[in-house]
Amino acid sequence: MTFKDVCDELGIGEYSERIFSSNSHGELFHTYQYMQILEMARKNEHFAIWFPAFFKEMVKWAEETWKRPESVFQHTMEIMLDYVKES
Repeated sequence: MTFKDVCDELGIGEYSERIFSSNSHGELFHTYQYMQILEMARKNEHFAIWFPAFFKEMVKWAEETWKRPESVFQHTMEIMLDYVKES
């Protein structure tokens, strides 16, 4: 399974290249979190439906408020977990 396949299955395929290229140092460890998110989505249909909309809103928020919005892709898991805790 390629990283693009992971993103496609998560419903965020149009962001795969941006996610993959988001680290200014060229590190790719952040891509592992998307594989973990896919595992969660495969186990929970409600989560699988919820995640793409959440992700797209998170990206929009970062683009509007962050100095370097592309770094949001490296913090997706942390932001998601904080959101769930606060909900």
